[in-house]
Amino acid sequence: MRYPLLAATMLALVLTACGGNPDSMNGAAADNSAAPGVESIEDNDSINMAGAAPAVLPTDAWVGRWTGPEGLFLDIQPAPDGRPGQYAIINRDNLDREANYSGIADGEAIRFDRDGRQLTLRPGKGDETGFKYLAGKTDCLIVEVAKEGYCR
Repeated sequence: MRYPLLAATMLALVLTACGGNPDSMNGAAADNSAAPGVESIEDNDSINMAGAAPAVLPTDAWVGRWTGPEGLFLDIQPAPDGRPGQYAIINRDNLDREANYSGIADGEAIRFDRDGRQLTLRPGKGDETGFKYLAGKTDCLIVEVAKEGYCR
């Protein structure tokens, strides 16, 4: 019966001895550096941004309706799913067609595809649109100089 009591006492002594700094048992100084070959990677997507205001893009100021000549228009709205830099565009670019497009912010422009062509909306002046109706206006979006543009 003495052996179980002796084993329990020995175990208590070992645990007590190991309870301090493990490096003190072998005399080594504590080394807080990372193990060799371990790489620290910061994943910005995983940072909790709760409560942080979303970034405001220059293209966010373009949300709303823009008019062109003869009833043509461009209507830009935030994407239905709320993704930053994504836009829902309704465009009447000629008298026979009104269509919906998806746009994406690209710096100070919005890119979208129409008829298999990648087009870009960029800020400009009414004189750049090529339309007498828009001449002199200063708050405009240009699709193609001297061919297509819309102003407020």
